[in-house]
Amino acid sequence: MKPGSLCALVLAAALPALGQTEPQLEPLVPKDAPWLQKNQKKKKPKPADQTEPPLTLPPLAPLTPSKTAASVGVLVQGAIPGGDAARVGEGLRAVARKAPGVAETSLLQAPDPCADQACWVTAGIARQVDRVLVAGYESGALRVRVVDVKTRKQIAEAEQAGIAADPAQVTAWAEALACKLMVPAGCTGEVLVVAEEGLELAIDGQPLRSGEKRTLPVGLHSLRVREGGKDSSRRLPVLIEGSLPVTIAATRAPAAAVAAAPAPAPQQGSWTRTAGYVAGGAAVAALAAGAYFGLKSKSDIDSAESAYHANGNAWKPADLDTLNSGNSKAHTANALFIASGVLLAAGAALTFAF
Repeated sequence: MKPGSLCALVLAAALPALGQTEPQLEPLVPKDAPWLQKNQKKKKPKPADQTEPPLTLPPLAPLTPSKTAASVGVLVQGAIPGGDAARVGEGLRAVARKAPGVAETSLLQAPDPCADQACWVTAGIARQVDRVLVAGYESGALRVRVVDVKTRKQIAEAEQAGIAADPAQVTAWAEALACKLMVPAGCTGEVLVVAEEGLELAIDGQPLRSGEKRTLPVGLHSLRVREGGKDSSRRLPVLIEGSLPVTIAATRAPAAAVAAAPAPAPQQGSWTRTAGYVAGGAAVAALAAGAYFGLKSKSDIDSAESAYHANGNAWKPADLDTLNSGNSKAHTANALFIASGVLLAAGAALTFAF
């Protein structure tokens, strides 16, 4: 037999044996045996929808201690209108208390003038402050500076010109400039305006009701008042600690005065007063005439009586005529005196009673 044929026979006999598999053997001890379950710990399955929270570290303490809050000294220089430097100083202190990191404020004392950094720093050192807030007013211009005492240098400055010589306006501008330099968040104050009925108010173009409190940035604002179709405006200072209430009164005349006034009625006492004056004048004239005739009467009677005694107590015709003339003049004088009294009474009545 050929060798090739022998190999083919061997392979044919081996293939069926390779296709057979060895049977699986059952375990001698079943898996659900009670003594096995007692000694084994069951693992609880983790819910699929739950995740463990990330671990957080406790906050770390700063490596260096925090910086101590600064103290600010306020110095007001120059001729403040109305001599109200204390008011400006208190306003600047209120602003400084709003500044970040400032825990203490104070008013500084310094000679006047104190117009250079060396003087400001010296005043700050004397009060042991960290910074000096300087405000100076001169010729309508206000300048506010911030000086660092430790470095002896000016670190900030702001200026405003054209300020009216009014203490409230100067204080409002000083606070506004200081807020700009020291308070990044800005400063606000409250204002209250009370107006009479019929007036319309607006602050910076925004309507305002009478008696309404409005919170605004510190400084000067425009208050518009409309009355009877006419507008007028004025400056309204707003301070950080609140401004005094402002009262707006109506300037128009009352309705009775605005209406056309009727023609004045003729005065009832005008003619009576004139008549009283005339009667008074006539009374004076009558009194003067009565006095004249009274004197003439006395003279004639005295002359007639003298002639009577000279003639041996006998009357001559001429002496009788003189005597009769004197008596007639006496009657005339009496009548004029009576008329003068009547005219004087009538004149007084017409002049003062009507």
